[in-house]
Amino acid sequence: MAAPLKQRHITLVNTDDAHRFPTLEPLPPIAPSSSSSLSNKDQQHHQQQQLLLKKKLHHASLKRPNGALQGLVYDIRLRHPRASAWLLYLAFLFMLVVVSFRLHYALPTPVSSEEGATVDPSTGQLRFSEENVRKTVRYLSEDIGYRVVGTEQDQDTQIYLIKELQYLKEQAQKTSARQVGAGALVDPMPNFDMWIQVENGAHQFDFMSKVVMKMYTNMTNIIVRLSCGPECDTNSILLNAHYDTTLGSPGAVDDALPVGVMLEMIRILSQRPALKKNSLIFLFNGGEESLQDASHSFITLHELRHSVRAVINLEGCGTSGPEILFQANSQPMIEAYRRVPYPHGTVMGNDLFSTGIILSDTDFRQFVEYGNLTGLDMAVYKNSYLYHTHLDLDAHMEQGLPQHLGENTLTLATYLGDQVDLQENMEQTKAVVYFDVFGQFFVSYSMDTAILSHIAVGGLVILSVVMGASRPTVRSVVSVVLSLVAALLTPSLTALTLQSLGKTMVWFTHEWLPIAIFGPLGAAAMLAVQMAFHDKKASRGTNELQTFSAIQMLYTVTMAIGSWARIASSYFLATYAFLTTAALLFNHRQTNAQRRAGHMTGTGVDYATYFVAAGPLTLWCSYLAFSLLDLIVPLTGRIGVDAPVDHIMAIMTGFCVFSFSPSLLAFSHRFGRKSLKRIVTGLVVLQVAVIVWVSVFMSPYDEMHPKRVFVQHLRNLTSGESLMYVAHADAGPFYTPYVSPIESLLDTKATFRSGGENPGDWNAVYPFNQFLDSYVFDTTPYIRKHTTNETLAKSKAPLTDLIHSPPRLVAEKVSYDAARGVRKLTMLCTHPEYIWTVMSFDAEVVSWSMDLAVPSKERFHYVVRNAGGYRTDGWRLEVEYKASGIDDKLRVELTAMETEGFGKDVERELEGSGEIGLMRKVVKARPVDVTLTYFSAVLSNFDL
Repeated sequence: MAAPLKQRHITLVNTDDAHRFPTLEPLPPIAPSSSSSLSNKDQQHHQQQQLLLKKKLHHASLKRPNGALQGLVYDIRLRHPRASAWLLYLAFLFMLVVVSFRLHYALPTPVSSEEGATVDPSTGQLRFSEENVRKTVRYLSEDIGYRVVGTEQDQDTQIYLIKELQYLKEQAQKTSARQVGAGALVDPMPNFDMWIQVENGAHQFDFMSKVVMKMYTNMTNIIVRLSCGPECDTNSILLNAHYDTTLGSPGAVDDALPVGVMLEMIRILSQRPALKKNSLIFLFNGGEESLQDASHSFITLHELRHSVRAVINLEGCGTSGPEILFQANSQPMIEAYRRVPYPHGTVMGNDLFSTGIILSDTDFRQFVEYGNLTGLDMAVYKNSYLYHTHLDLDAHMEQGLPQHLGENTLTLATYLGDQVDLQENMEQTKAVVYFDVFGQFFVSYSMDTAILSHIAVGGLVILSVVMGASRPTVRSVVSVVLSLVAALLTPSLTALTLQSLGKTMVWFTHEWLPIAIFGPLGAAAMLAVQMAFHDKKASRGTNELQTFSAIQMLYTVTMAIGSWARIASSYFLATYAFLTTAALLFNHRQTNAQRRAGHMTGTGVDYATYFVAAGPLTLWCSYLAFSLLDLIVPLTGRIGVDAPVDHIMAIMTGFCVFSFSPSLLAFSHRFGRKSLKRIVTGLVVLQVAVIVWVSVFMSPYDEMHPKRVFVQHLRNLTSGESLMYVAHADAGPFYTPYVSPIESLLDTKATFRSGGENPGDWNAVYPFNQFLDSYVFDTTPYIRKHTTNETLAKSKAPLTDLIHSPPRLVAEKVSYDAARGVRKLTMLCTHPEYIWTVMSFDAEVVSWSMDLAVPSKERFHYVVRNAGGYRTDGWRLEVEYKASGIDDKLRVELTAMETEGFGKDVERELEGSGEIGLMRKVVKARPVDVTLTYFSAVLSNFDL
């Protein structure tokens, strides 16, 4: 017996909605029947119906294919057109994200250092070699190690760089001599000049809302100039990288990578004919991490400073991905960047950096502030989890990254040195819009041009409304604005839930995790608003078109506000407004054609329009979102324990969810309010499941995404205390996983001390100390208990009495001017075997010997930091301050760091204490998901 024909029900709400099922046309129903009970006439009718059905399926390109998977897709499309439309659209969006990801993280193929590989066969010129750069990086970060200003490693680095540069100079001279000897008719080779600059100086460094007075002593710079001769020497491009490192980091990327890049550039350019217009100055500066002392020294004191017209600063705070142009301040320099082979940068980074939200700074500041220079600030920034940690190693630097940075910088410097007139139009300005397009090419134009283009976009928007392509209503505009607000705010409910479960920062280990953790609720809230505003009196198509039009209005109005405020980043809003308008115009054409063909009545949005809208918008948004997440997520691990990082990430996720594909709001109306309700419910259920999963299975940190912990062993010579301070830099869990084990190790309880209430606890790293709440351990009982020296164990004398040659402050040339009520003295600080002294005092200072203006005419809390080169044993400072008499002394607190401990896991032993290495024990007990910044320091108070 033949099986009965299965009934298929295909229902359309009305003819206006027929266009929303792109895979089907209306088909006649087939009545259920059995072939055994049909008459001949009925069988003929049945066959006609089947033939009609086949023709319909053929015209709709829905003939059931062979194969189980293809057949399943066929059945889904036939029986579940709504799911089919959603799945196809979401699959398209996912494909865009994948394409954007590949474009965003693409890096060039590294060039080896083998002799044949370093020569370009087409030109015969030397090629940039990543492997040569990595040799430098490995030597600096592994063979030398922690290159902190003032340490022996600091001097070792200088010796290495001078040796390498002298070798390159000799090779360049040999090449030039061979050409002259052979009588070759070629362009002359560049002059290769070198300087070693060692200077003393001072500058004011305001950072993190604090005033810091900086002094430096014996600060060293190594400088190379490549020039075509005197005619090129009057105009120079400065390239800068620092060779020192911060506490606790071997600095492979920060900043050995840029140092290696500059060495490789010198190798190549010194073997090529000289650049014809401008000379190139390479500054290997020896003190950036000490608060930009060496760059200040060069730009204020070196003889070459007057010839510098522009600067390219190279920095690193990550270990992967392409470097980014994140600061630029002149149109000619930005236009020069358009020549690089792998552009990556946006003015949004410039605007974000200028807000101060990103708690970081570079030498670029010194060149702009003291040299009035224009230029470019470029940095490696992705995967900055390892920035300023012991994991900043060559092994963790992605393949292709040095090649990317090197080829871009070499191309840029060559173009500037060979073709740009540095005397023209080099004024500082931030009124320039610039951005790369998927890393393929670079766009830049003035803010005036941007405003004109925004006006044009506004005109196009008005035209779309007049034509009827855009039909916003007050109801739809309000719904879109509220959807944006809901997307931004409701993810904070997830953040609050996780915080109540003790699961702060569980998203930290991967940049994309905040989207997965906070995104479902943001999307649910966004769509719930649309569900509430769905107009039952209007057709679904009308709801779609009005919502689509409201999205256009939102971006147009915000674009207008940004343009009025002359915010360069408003180009982002203009792009969204333009592309949404283009999609609406496309839809207008499509729906008009459908109406003329009789396939549609009323208004609506053609299915293809969503693909037209999402194509460029989602691709563009995803590309920018990768940069935003790469920058912000790791940054939350070092912005302080009080920062509301979960809510910051929740809000940022909401913004990404809304911006990812704005047309989703319109698409959500396509199948009615009931469908929207099911989607919102599903997203809420998904959010609950995510919270449960996260709270049970996830933790905030791992080995490659560690928590930052700071340890200071401070010996107070005035009070006799020996204390260990342990602090952290984020809001994640701390006491139980880390402090408690130290309590067990030292067999003592820690005392909590607020950084806000005890600002002097971490003066050694001022002004970063304001974020450091601490747990403090009294280490005296532990040392007495474990020392092999019985006399020391039984003694009641302070352990600090055993410290050898501590730093001292004395007053010289003390005088008092009764008429002016001013006391004058010269402070002499001696600190053999110690570095990075920090002096603080309260006074109404009238004048001092630093070449700086006194920042306040009233009584003020001064903090003066001093950094010096290797074997710098002291400094002097003359001060005049208001006083009641000659005996009205100045109370000064002095902190200094010990030279040991920077990467060697040791600290200075107390004289006669036996083998007690307290810091060594703490370092060895470090959990795998923690990175330490540690040092030992001494503190004294002096009445001068």
